[in-house]
Amino acid sequence: MLDMDIINSAMVRQKTPEQLAANAALAKKTELNQDDFLTLMISQLKNQDPFKPMDPAQYVGQLAQFSSVSGLATMNKNITALSDSLRGNQVLDGAALIGHTVIAAGNTVYRYAPVEGAESLPTQGAIDVPGGASSVQLVVRDSAGTQIKSQALETQSGVRGFRWDGTTNSGTVAPPGAYRIEVIARVGEQNVSLNTSVAAQVSSVSLDPTTGALTLDTDALGEIAMSDVERVL
Repeated sequence: MLDMDIINSAMVRQKTPEQLAANAALAKKTELNQDDFLTLMISQLKNQDPFKPMDPAQYVGQLAQFSSVSGLATMNKNITALSDSLRGNQVLDGAALIGHTVIAAGNTVYRYAPVEGAESLPTQGAIDVPGGASSVQLVVRDSAGTQIKSQALETQSGVRGFRWDGTTNSGTVAPPGAYRIEVIARVGEQNVSLNTSVAAQVSSVSLDPTTGALTLDTDALGEIAMSDVERVL
């Protein structure tokens, strides 16, 4: 690094108003740019002790070090600019999903009051039924954990769709709110909880301020990560 004793000595010996003004400007800075670095180095060369000159190799080392730091700073700025550009493109790409229906993993679904004159939309999704299942049951619970609906599904193995029309076991329409769905398959002597994927319509997109990941705001699943989307319809 630069010899600060020599630099301070050099700055003291500079008497012209222009030099004093330059020194004062440098003193107010918290960071050195390339011009500041070269100015200090030239001052150090001019004011070094002629009987104890600095090793030229030290200057070469200082220049190389500064060049490396300056290059890293420039690279960081370029990476930041590229990252900002990619985030902007990500939002634009995600905007193309608005109005589309996506299939995403999830088991908490939201139901809303239907628009006047319109029917309440059903909750639809998909499951992968394992082979050998003797029964498959869809169970719906409200936010308190109370079971409000139970219905049998097909037992044929493979990917199968399911549908909840929004009614309870008593036939009444479930009120608006959050519900937890679970599909349980009976395989041999065991009950197996199957992974559920739900169809949801995208209403808007945004970027997670913490991770920078694209987030989709949907009707049936609420906010979901783009990475959770399994299919776009």
